[in-house]
Amino acid sequence: MSKNYKITGFAKFLIFMLFATPLSFIGASYYNGQDPFETIKTWEIFKKKETDNIKSESINIDEKSVVKELKLKELEIKQLNEKIIILEDLLEAQKKEIAELKAKK
Repeated sequence: MSKNYKITGFAKFLIFMLFATPLSFIGASYYNGQDPFETIKTWEIFKKKETDNIKSESINIDEKSVVKELKLKELEIKQLNEKIIILEDLLEAQKKEIAELKAKK
């Protein structure tokens, strides 16, 4: 019991326009003596931004600054791990204190 779905006339029109519009643009551009692909590249939505043109070789990263930053991050991680341990100990002490207070009631 499968249902047969039929495509509507409007859907057929949209599918036709999906293919016909770019082809007609390319044909009209060639007829007028223009290169359609160069025309498309000049449109605003297809222009590359300045940030896209940055190449990895143009970025000068000093190796010493990277090593220094890495050491600082490692130190920060170590400090945060120590803080976690201290806070876990504090949490355990508070849990024991809560358990003792409940036991007194």
